[in-house]
Amino acid sequence: MNTTHNSKDNTYLVTMLDKPVSISSNPDTNRSLSISSSITEKEYVYSSPDEATQNAKTEVTNQEYQSKYNDPENGVNDNNQIAIEEESAPDGGYGWLVILGTFMVQVTSFGVASCWGILQDYLEVNMFRDNANNTQFQLSFVGTLLEICVNLMGPLAQIIASQFGSKSVLILGTILATLGLELASLSSKIWHLYLTQGVMFGAGASFLYVTAMGTAPLWFNKKRGLALGLASSGSGIGGLVLPFVINALNIHLGIAWTFRILGFICLVCDLIACVFVKDKNPAKLKKGERSFKNIFDISVLKNSNFIIWACGSVISLMGYFIPYFFVPSYATYLGMPSSNGSVLIAVMSAANFIGRILVGYIGDRIGRLNADIIFTICAGLSSLLVWNFANSYGVLIAFSILFGLFCGSYFAMMTPITAAILTPAQYRTGVSILLLFNIIAIFGVTIASAIETSVQSQPYLTYKIFTGVVYIVGGVILIILKLKITKGVFVRF
Repeated sequence: MNTTHNSKDNTYLVTMLDKPVSISSNPDTNRSLSISSSITEKEYVYSSPDEATQNAKTEVTNQEYQSKYNDPENGVNDNNQIAIEEESAPDGGYGWLVILGTFMVQVTSFGVASCWGILQDYLEVNMFRDNANNTQFQLSFVGTLLEICVNLMGPLAQIIASQFGSKSVLILGTILATLGLELASLSSKIWHLYLTQGVMFGAGASFLYVTAMGTAPLWFNKKRGLALGLASSGSGIGGLVLPFVINALNIHLGIAWTFRILGFICLVCDLIACVFVKDKNPAKLKKGERSFKNIFDISVLKNSNFIIWACGSVISLMGYFIPYFFVPSYATYLGMPSSNGSVLIAVMSAANFIGRILVGYIGDRIGRLNADIIFTICAGLSSLLVWNFANSYGVLIAFSILFGLFCGSYFAMMTPITAAILTPAQYRTGVSILLLFNIIAIFGVTIASAIETSVQSQPYLTYKIFTGVVYIVGGVILIILKLKITKGVFVRF
């Protein structure tokens, strides 16, 4: 170790293993220490600037160093420039109001989407049974198109936010989502639903979701998993409450008023998000920095860990919406009343609400990727071992509880794990690209439906097997990612 003193700025240049480390002796700059080095094996701590040339007083192992200073789960990534700050980011404060707004967005975006199976079943039986061939397949594409738009509009939302601010994107999303549902009430053809429920509502939900979920994690550090679990549990609450509302409205007022009242519910919830959701540190881009290249950093695609994370998540996500879309109709196929289908979706959503909070809580303790892997594989097993043998209402209830508890871990852990893998500057782009990848997963419903109609097998068997297999395969890929990053089975990540 060699040391060189610079008298101009009163700094020491310490060379350790041929890696330079700059240490300032100015008390005003000692509040944070910036190390430009790739060393991760040792940390050298000096009691005062005058002792900069002495041996380190404290040595910590590589694992301890990474846990304390280079812990990706606390938002600092394995990078050549590592910022070590004495004062970590506060956990919460106004951030809890941001979580409330994000929770409301989840209620409207994914809560409404998860109830499409109930709407689809009603439309198939009461409106379009005699109007179209392959009605179930065509109606299922409404839900598919909705999810495509939710994930496709991420980059556009990011660009609009850079030009006009996050509030503008939230307001625009609220208008589009509300109008989409209100106009869906006037639909008389299936393609009308493609444009309203699918495109318009999907685009509005995307603007709201991308903006809220891109903002919320930045308000938290150690409690990030729990906070994002609470926020994403909004879709579970929406899926718990809305099925009963939708079923009652369908029976007493008809499908048109169901869409209208859903639109007003979305308006109220999303206005709460518009009030409370805001950036922690709003970026002030100069005119020359507002180009697409500067706003949307595609260099994240060079990160192999991010690519593996996206692939494993996308494959498992292909099975997420299948039970939500087809369990109600499967119950009808078994001879149960439509009200039972609503109860099954409500139970699944209630378990989803608990599961998202639970995976966030567990993730903060055993590692967020570790928790996501466990929940993903358990979701697959619930489909293969329970839904596959569900021929009674009681077994379907059991499946709804198990699948709902484990299936939503990706949505709770998506942003924390993405923040762990990428640098802070790449984070928003990473979330947008991950949502674009999710478009592939959305076709899981359509792919499963196409297989179901083309093979001669027991009705709904394809949906059961497809859901279980994709979750298991996705979980295995995430295990590979964990081993690649941590080099160990029981390492926290």
